[in-house]
Amino acid sequence: MKFFTRGEGGAGELLTVAYPLILSTASNTVMQFINRVFLAHYSPDALAACVPGGLLAFVFGCFFIGTASYTNAFVSRYHGKGKTASVSVAVWQGVWLGLTSGIILLVLSPLGFYIIAHSGHPAAVIVLEKQYFFILNAGGVIAITNTALSAFFTGRGKTKVPMGVNIAGNALCTLLSWLLIFGAGPLPALGISGAGYAALAGQLLMLALYLVIIFSPYNRRRYRTARLVGIHKGLFLRLIKYGAPNGIGFFLDIASFGAFIFIIGGLDKVSLAASNIIASINMIAFMPVIGLGLAALTLVGKYIGKKKPDVSVRVAYNAAKLAGLYALSLGVLFVAVPGLFINIFGSGNSAEYAGILAKSRPVMNVLAFFVFFDAIGMIFADVLRGAGDTRFQMLGASAAAWLLFVPGVWYITHRAGGELIHAWAWGGFYVFLLAVFFTLRFRSGLWRKIDILKG
Repeated sequence: MKFFTRGEGGAGELLTVAYPLILSTASNTVMQFINRVFLAHYSPDALAACVPGGLLAFVFGCFFIGTASYTNAFVSRYHGKGKTASVSVAVWQGVWLGLTSGIILLVLSPLGFYIIAHSGHPAAVIVLEKQYFFILNAGGVIAITNTALSAFFTGRGKTKVPMGVNIAGNALCTLLSWLLIFGAGPLPALGISGAGYAALAGQLLMLALYLVIIFSPYNRRRYRTARLVGIHKGLFLRLIKYGAPNGIGFFLDIASFGAFIFIIGGLDKVSLAASNIIASINMIAFMPVIGLGLAALTLVGKYIGKKKPDVSVRVAYNAAKLAGLYALSLGVLFVAVPGLFINIFGSGNSAEYAGILAKSRPVMNVLAFFVFFDAIGMIFADVLRGAGDTRFQMLGASAAAWLLFVPGVWYITHRAGGELIHAWAWGGFYVFLLAVFFTLRFRSGLWRKIDILKG
């Protein structure tokens, strides 16, 4: 069997489904990266605030994003079985979950302000973190709803539609970020708030595009998208049953990384800004692998629906090979030419920026190790999700995050006298363990006994 075959489960088929998703997530990566570069050139405080504030808003929405994203697994199963009406029913259950989340996220806003206020970050940074957090948290309902709507396409392997929608939304966000952060013509310079409003506008455009396509005459006729928008109690409960562990696991995983960023922020402002640069560069590896993992999840669900679990195994290993090759290539660049990435965040000859960039460069060697094992772990985590094996992931990964990763980084930075590079090295060890953990779980084959369509 050749690696790049277009046969069932081959890398060729995987790439056919994955490349639009990779381009989609890559466009999101580029958008966020450019926005952080804009903020870096706006002020050091804005750069220091954007990752903690944005990450906290993302953490608050993670449970709902993780649960709503599991709509994709149901759509792929029903599509594999040829049940077109059930595809629409599954999508609308995810949408109703997304809409409900908006109220809960708003209620949680004071908790977010409390966390930021007690983060130990400099006062000027805390003010900006609160502004950015509130805008993104209030608009989180749109992103979560978009996650469910995109499953209508990705679950059926129609990944070019989410690609076009995401590229359009991210392009609008990037343009508006430049206009609103720095100000242009009659528009005032809003700084970090401008970046938040631009992100919200991009998500609104994505929502509009998804709805227009889903309610097109063809989709209304074939999938009855306009007639099946109600709540289906049985399927909604199955989405919660299998999606909630996925959402909890996703929440605890991202929350642990959020805790990692906030703990590092307790060192000093220079370390926080340098860590934010490393985290921003990490997105270059992180976001495209999300697209590849989502493609693997889709194909795994499809072939399980067709009662071909051995093809799902082929999908998993081919996805891991592709992710590993990508991350390894990127890691070589991180080690060989770190300045190619780091220096983008510079701003003139400022002594403060010089200190930030100098502290960032050595961490790039650690990041090369980090991205490789993070990519492998993400792929096997996604294929397990596609197979319905979400509870074990939730328990195992969450235990590793909160009993090992977070306490370890706190001890390193607050008791052992460790610096930024030591904290990121601990993070590299943590993702290595996760990669081993998920790989062994998949190889055990226990996922073959799970059927998410039977409740």
